[in-house]
Amino acid sequence: MKRIFFIKTAVQFVLLMVVWLLLSGIYDFTHIAMGVLSSTIVVLLHLRLRKYYFHEEEVKEARAKAKHLDPVQLRFGRLVYYVFWLMWQIVIASLQVAAAVLNPKMPIDPALIRFKTKLPNTSAKVILGNSITLTPGTITIEIKDDVFLVHSLMDASFGGILDGSLPGEVAKLYEKKPEQVVGESTIIKSGAEVF
Repeated sequence: MKRIFFIKTAVQFVLLMVVWLLLSGIYDFTHIAMGVLSSTIVVLLHLRLRKYYFHEEEVKEARAKAKHLDPVQLRFGRLVYYVFWLMWQIVIASLQVAAAVLNPKMPIDPALIRFKTKLPNTSAKVILGNSITLTPGTITIEIKDDVFLVHSLMDASFGGILDGSLPGEVAKLYEKKPEQVVGESTIIKSGAEVF
């Protein structure tokens, strides 16, 4: 257990250092030393946080590991595909938003979308919420249990959410053949329907 903890900590330090070096672009002693210092501080702060469970689901997963059960795990091979797929979706959504903004009639029709998901764990919900926010034209406002509330700039922006393609890709990060991920969806066009 201690070996795994050490390996994860070392990987975290290396990844932080790589990001530092890529973003700084300067490889002299001062910048590298500042990168090592910054990465060390972040890793040390994170060590203290790793002792606590912030979600009830994490406690269940920890208990399952203690009993040698197999909790739902992230499929790292699928993660590589998902990153490139999401970048392509961001490009498509960027072009849709740019076309709407540059159009003289400006066909923008904001809406709130409330939908329920069947994702395997909290991490999947966080990935879905962040993916929605990264995609231009949509932003995740709230995640409560399995219900998401998303603001959309126009109808084309939320099409990939309600048809299940984006939530389905997130579910495939954890399961090979997930069932229908999105259910019970509502499109809210006026503010009175929100509350």
